[in-house]
Amino acid sequence: MKSSIVAAALGGVLSLAGCVTEGRDFRSDVAWIKENKTSMQDVQLLLRDPYSVGNSGGRPTWTYGYYKYKLIGASHQKELKFYWNPDGTVSTYAFTSNFPDDTGRTRATTPVSGAATAPAAVSPVTKSSGNTPASPHNAPMPVDY
Repeated sequence: MKSSIVAAALGGVLSLAGCVTEGRDFRSDVAWIKENKTSMQDVQLLLRDPYSVGNSGGRPTWTYGYYKYKLIGASHQKELKFYWNPDGTVSTYAFTSNFPDDTGRTRATTPVSGAATAPAAVSPVTKSSGNTPASPHNAPMPVDY
């Protein structure tokens, strides 16, 4: 009897330790978002309260995040970040995900307006010796925060 209770308790602890979920899942389709048209109220009505809020260069930001961490196996996460105009409409947004259902979908779509695009192939970076001009491949990549 005692060994079955210990086994059940150990199984419960291992199952809890194996996967931790943070945030609230949300739909990955972002076609409904229209820059300079979709309002804070529209977003909150559909997605409820944001996971976190912040500020980027004086613009308010809202982040919706869903994080699924596993002790064994692949962990997954997705984020949808909104950057707001002063009038309360979406200035721009960014969606990132490594969930298997999303990775194929996002590779096949056009980048979000104003988002940086990565080159098709990455060449090795070469450093300038001072007298030699630097390679164009070592120029800083644009970053979208």
